[in-house]
Amino acid sequence: MARPAIPMEIQRALLIEASHQCAIPACPHPRVEFHHIIPWATCKKHEYHNLIALCPNCHTRAHDGEIDRKSLIKYKSMLASAIRDLGNSAFNQPIVEIKRRIYKIDINHPDIYFDFEFPDFCNADVIIASKNIEAWGTELLNWHTDLAERNKKEAIDDGYTRGAYLIGRYDVIRRDEHVLSVRYKIQGYLGGAHGFTETRAQNFLLSPFSPLTLDSLLINSQCLNKLSNLIREEFKNQHPRFEGESLMGGTSPSLIESTPFIVGQYGLEFMFGEYQVGAYAQGNPDIHLSFYQLRGICKPEVLKLMDED
Repeated sequence: MARPAIPMEIQRALLIEASHQCAIPACPHPRVEFHHIIPWATCKKHEYHNLIALCPNCHTRAHDGEIDRKSLIKYKSMLASAIRDLGNSAFNQPIVEIKRRIYKIDINHPDIYFDFEFPDFCNADVIIASKNIEAWGTELLNWHTDLAERNKKEAIDDGYTRGAYLIGRYDVIRRDEHVLSVRYKIQGYLGGAHGFTETRAQNFLLSPFSPLTLDSLLINSQCLNKLSNLIREEFKNQHPRFEGESLMGGTSPSLIESTPFIVGQYGLEFMFGEYQVGAYAQGNPDIHLSFYQLRGICKPEVLKLMDED
């Protein structure tokens, strides 16, 4: 079976901690690859704490044993500590009250703008999470900018510039010594017939730090099928109006894998998008699964961190 791709949340975190260059201090090469400290052949997992960004040359040296495993672990530890020590200077965007904001407007086309807020957690335990959310916002800005430029080029032919805006607002769902969970509402207009609303999430374990993805939660790949079946059962209890082919298709393992979730005090909440499990008029349902229900599906050590009770 082919090796699965490293989740984007983990790739982003690895690049941030290494400042988008090789993690070896004397080798600031900007082109990097991701290396498993404990080899993939042994662990068969993509876990943040076991991955490090290395340039192609240092990556080869690590595989050849010239850079040993203990050294890589120390380099990894040094990177995380360096980010925590940056404090307020870790960020590029200006502070807005207790938030930070990425904002851009096209002065020639005021209906083309980007407005994304993210939480300002400057204390040592969560600063890495804040920096990761900022990087995600910057990725959205780059995507939005490319789209807006494409719209302006198309306007040369029809003489009309279509607006394009994106607004990101958040709620901190949980923040304690173990977990940070942030829910985002993304609203936008991309020049089509109507705008869109999308819910996304950013989840992190804090002790030790790691992006919390579904891949890092599940015991193994077979548990994705168990989770899919559990969610379908809960639709019958929590939202019985959803049924039939739309529900079955929207809760398939492949779609559950990309469905955003947040971490609460008592369980996980999966947030389904427009049209995913039913007609637009039926709304965007959420499904709550308690930590108890997730036993045998999620890793016991991760459940223990999330479930304070």
